[in-house]
Amino acid sequence: MKRFLTFLLLFLLTFSLSAQSAKPDATKEYRARNYKGAVDICLAEINSGKSTVDTYAILLWSLNRQKRYREAITYGNQGLKRYRDMRIIESMGVAYYYVGNYDRALANFKTYVAELPEGAFIDDVYFYMGEIYIRKGEFNNADIALSTAVHHYPKSAMWWSRLGYAREQASSYELALKAYDQALAINKNHAEAKAGHDRVSAKLNS
Repeated sequence: MKRFLTFLLLFLLTFSLSAQSAKPDATKEYRARNYKGAVDICLAEINSGKSTVDTYAILLWSLNRQKRYREAITYGNQGLKRYRDMRIIESMGVAYYYVGNYDRALANFKTYVAELPEGAFIDDVYFYMGEIYIRKGEFNNADIALSTAVHHYPKSAMWWSRLGYAREQASSYELALKAYDQALAINKNHAEAKAGHDRVSAKLNS
């Protein structure tokens, strides 16, 4: 009898561990770039009433990766009714940006900056803010935002080039040239930076 009980306990423990290891993991699927799989898992958690704040964060990340921005906004608003989480707010900013609602995007990004000035997504947030300001024709604000973006992440030729463009549009030609030079130092074949560099050089030498 004792041997039977021992065997039964071992069987139940093994079965429990096996069930846990087989449980769908949205984070794992997201990291593996299986964004559809991550979305499916998150939606199942929401529909079953077992969602957490992480469910909504991973869901929005995955939807944005799939360019399903309007769905991200819908579920983001749903998530914010339960959780005030900066990951959700930042992801909704991205989604609003790509559907062209720049005012709502900017409001989300400003909230993120105010509450998490050293947050994990702060470089991307400032880049998006810079792009929005360029579209609004607010080139000095774009300069500030993009300068902050490259401060946090100085390795993107494209970001430096966009900073050069913002400065060029604000007629800050010498500073624009420096930004274009930084872009070309990272990628000497960056077409936008080369064209900007040539334009600004011609204006400075005229």
